[in-house]
Amino acid sequence: MKYRPGYTLIEILIVVVIISTLAALGMDLLRPRDEERIAGAVRMFAQDVEWARSATLSMPHDPASIRLLEDETGWMVARNSAPTIAMTASDGTTMYRVLGEGMSASANGVRLVSSDTDERQIEFEPFGGVRTSPASIEMFLPDSDRKCLITFNESNGSIQVTWPNP
Repeated sequence: MKYRPGYTLIEILIVVVIISTLAALGMDLLRPRDEERIAGAVRMFAQDVEWARSATLSMPHDPASIRLLEDETGWMVARNSAPTIAMTASDGTTMYRVLGEGMSASANGVRLVSSDTDERQIEFEPFGGVRTSPASIEMFLPDSDRKCLITFNESNGSIQVTWPNP
């Protein structure tokens, strides 16, 4: 019998098992952790808060406000004169954010809840302070124990972010 160079079935199966194991581990490492998903949503929210404050400062006679969506999946920035119409940013995008869609896809599953069910709006004063807001907004993942608490400084409109659980 002549010897033919090549690989045996056992060798091929071992290589396939090793590659499959490494791929499974790699996929888990590439997936954002719970805290990263929440932190990404918080950063987007903070940017939109600053944008709404700037929009209010540019047109103090018609302040902008942030309205939390009732299904807890996002928010929109609108003028008080047109509270149901999301404003348009300078790049042409609408200021209507649904977590898990579009540019906020990495925050999929994150929810935000107002501490006061009657107050789902952050309204700014003509000089940048907060006129009305819930006492706090909690961002969390329903299947995780990680959460973030957002509060507002009424005098200057800035936000405070705290992570209550380690």
